[in-house]
Amino acid sequence: MDLGNKLYNIFHNQIVGGSVVLIKNENEIKYNYGYSSLIEKKFVEDETIYRIASISKAIIAMVILKLVEDGLLDLDDDISTILGYKVQNPKYPNVPITTRMLLHHTSSITDGLDNDELEKGYNRVNGHHYFVSLEDLLSNQNSKYYTDKTFSDYAPGEKYIYSNFGAGILACIIEKCSNELFTEYVERWLFKPLEMDASFKASKIIKKDKISDAFTNFNTKRTAQEFIESTYPDYPLGNNFRGPAGGLFVSMQDLSKIMIALMNDGKYKDVEVLKKETVDKLFNMNIFASRYYQEKDIWIKGYTGGAYGISTVMYFSLDKKTGICFAANGGNYKPVSTGLNNIQEQIIDVLVNEL
Repeated sequence: MDLGNKLYNIFHNQIVGGSVVLIKNENEIKYNYGYSSLIEKKFVEDETIYRIASISKAIIAMVILKLVEDGLLDLDDDISTILGYKVQNPKYPNVPITTRMLLHHTSSITDGLDNDELEKGYNRVNGHHYFVSLEDLLSNQNSKYYTDKTFSDYAPGEKYIYSNFGAGILACIIEKCSNELFTEYVERWLFKPLEMDASFKASKIIKKDKISDAFTNFNTKRTAQEFIESTYPDYPLGNNFRGPAGGLFVSMQDLSKIMIALMNDGKYKDVEVLKKETVDKLFNMNIFASRYYQEKDIWIKGYTGGAYGISTVMYFSLDKKTGICFAANGGNYKPVSTGLNNIQEQIIDVLVNEL
C-alpha cells in the first residue's frame, strides 16, 4: 500500500482535515486531506497553516540555545538577574531558578490555579488581553494576580512538572537578552531566512486565508478569523508570556524546514540557523522526546502537541535523516497508553515504517 492510501485510511472519517510532510533521503512527500474550513468548504492544501500547539516549545528551545551560542545567555544563571527582580519559590528562597530548569520543566513553577473564579496566576490570566506584568505573577506578592500556587512544594531542580507558564517565561527571557520582542526576534532569526510564512501571532501571518479553523470532533470550535482577532498585543519587553507555549502558526511544509535543519546539524540548504555544536547540545539536553525501536536499532526524536482540537507531530531519525511533520485540525481522537492519541501514534508508525 502506498503512503497516500495509508494516510487516507488513517484519516478517513477520523479527522476534519490534515497535512503530512515526509522527508526521506532528501525527498519530500506531501499529503493533504479534508477541509480547513467546514463553514467555507475550503480544502486543506500544502500552504494550509495550523496552530501547532506544544511543538512551539521546541522552537522556543532553539531560540534559547541560539542566545547561548551568541554569548547572550548562560543557562545556569539565576533568572532573577536576567528579569531584573527576585524570582524564587517562597518555600525555597535560597535555591535559584535557572533557564535550564525552565527548559527541563523542573523550575518548580507551575501553571497556577484551576479555579475559574479567581483571576490569579498564569492559568487564570492566560487568555485575557489586559496587561499583567510577569513580575506581578512571579514576584510581587502584593499584586492581585499573584498566588503562591504558582510554585510547587518541590525545590527548583527537584521534580519534572510540565509548565506552559515556563515556556512563556522563556519567551520573556529571550526578550530581555535580545532587547527585542520574542515574536520579532524569532521571525528575524529563523522564519525569514527560511522563507517561512509563520508567526506566534496569527495577525502577522501573510497569507491569513491559509489559516485553518479548529474543530472539536467535527464541529467548528474556533475559526481562523477568531484566531486572528484573539492575537495578544505587544506588551513591554519581558512581559509577553501569553502565547508562546503553544501559539506558533505554521504550515507543515514550512515546519519541515526546521525539522530538516535539526536533522542536518543546524542547516537548511545553505542557511545555517544553529551551529552543529549547538544542535548537539540541544539534543543532549533531552528536550525532545525519544523512542527506541529495538527491531530496527533506531532512535527517533520529536515533539507533539494538542490544543483547540488540533493535534500535531514532528518526529525524526537523525541517523536516517528521515522525519515527518503532521497536523490535524480536529476529529475523533482516541487516547492511548503513551499519552498521545491514536492518530498521532499511527503517524509515528508511518515514520518508523519508512526507516
